[in-house]
Amino acid sequence: MAENKKREQQPKRRLSFTGLGIRTFGQTVFLTTNFYFSNNLVSHASACAFGFLFSFIPVVMMILTVLIRILHTSGDTIKALLQQVAIFSETLDLDRIIQSVISVKGISAFEIGLGFAIFWMARRFFASLVISLQAIFKTRIKQRPVISQVFVFVGEAVFVLATTITIAAVLFFKSIQHAPFFENIIQRLPLLAKIDALNLATIVPLAAMFFIVAISYRAMSFSKPKWTLCLLSSGGLTAIFWAVLKIMKLFTNVSRYNMVYGVMSNIIVLLLEVFMFFSLYLFFAQLIFVVQFFDELLLGELYTLPGSDKKQFGAKLKRKLFMKPDYFLKKNDKVIKYSEGNYIYRNGDQDIDAFYVVNGTVEVIHKNIFTFVERGGFFGEEACLLNEQRNEDAIAATDVTLIRVPSEAFLSHLEKNQESNQKALSQISEYFAKIFDQDSTIEHNKQLNSKDNNLGEQIKKAFTKKL
Repeated sequence: MAENKKREQQPKRRLSFTGLGIRTFGQTVFLTTNFYFSNNLVSHASACAFGFLFSFIPVVMMILTVLIRILHTSGDTIKALLQQVAIFSETLDLDRIIQSVISVKGISAFEIGLGFAIFWMARRFFASLVISLQAIFKTRIKQRPVISQVFVFVGEAVFVLATTITIAAVLFFKSIQHAPFFENIIQRLPLLAKIDALNLATIVPLAAMFFIVAISYRAMSFSKPKWTLCLLSSGGLTAIFWAVLKIMKLFTNVSRYNMVYGVMSNIIVLLLEVFMFFSLYLFFAQLIFVVQFFDELLLGELYTLPGSDKKQFGAKLKRKLFMKPDYFLKKNDKVIKYSEGNYIYRNGDQDIDAFYVVNGTVEVIHKNIFTFVERGGFFGEEACLLNEQRNEDAIAATDVTLIRVPSEAFLSHLEKNQESNQKALSQISEYFAKIFDQDSTIEHNKQLNSKDNNLGEQIKKAFTKKL
């Protein structure tokens, strides 16, 4: 055999995730969609929509209380603004709700109890939201029930405060719209003349939605994604949701629904819109998870890549999409090449990293057993799993391109990926069969489980300890 002559790649470069190609984008979309359904986020979106509907009246009462009793806003002014929104004008008795807030002159035990009940009912929506985000990030964060409850109350307060400020801004703009000094400003800035309170009532909530969603992604995921990623995801959600609302208005005739369902038609439409929002919200939250932990997730897809003998459409699609990991290849820090006939490692080497074959064929030799690992396959993970020196030789049967997977990263991945963990156990089973010269996996398992087999027990304990 020729001496091991490694051909080094170019110096390490830092590449941003957004600088990668269409294949990586496709892998990201595939992983996001797959996790979206495997985490049952459709049901979570429904729970958030129901929680919002359940909390709708209490939240409205809290906002009106702040506007009327703290900011001293006129009830007629608030009513005039809310009547421009169908869900308020056609579903709720605005006069009675506003009058009930105004009629409270003092604070008694009854008002305190009622206020607490309203606050507690309103938290249902925010609790559903926190639970949904935990379903996405559960494998990468520690469960903190107390902190989660704190975020529920903080989120409720922030939402009420942000909504109140939004309404106050619209009312303020409306009140100064015809003031003399504002007319002078309009003459200098004609663009402002095209803005009225109704347009502002559309623009400001979208802007508030953008910032609130971005902050919730950053804070409530507990995984500290980058602000840039949160802002981009929030911007995508806001733009798509705005487009969805426009499309729904083209095909939704509320007056026709009123003939069948009465005032409930507005609630049905509102519930559908809220469900669409939370479906998009959780999809982009899942996208943040995939982008944030893309290295580990891509490693899992490579390790569990279906073999070339799998003929199912899903297996073929997955193999076609993930077999070439452009993300790792363009990072260049773990990519190595070997010429035909060169050793990758030898029996007795202390190196315990695993390898993924990008191109070419690798020959693994253990005693008199020859195994060929081709494109899309892993090898060398047994030493990593058991923290032992190499028990075999690995030679480049052709010119090969490999991705080196550090043992720490590989073991960390196994702790979080059940499918990869099961495959690793299968690989260890085959590894034991080679050690004991057993042709039958059943026979070697009997040896492994035998208390008299000290070597088998020692290896088994080492593997269990590592996992």
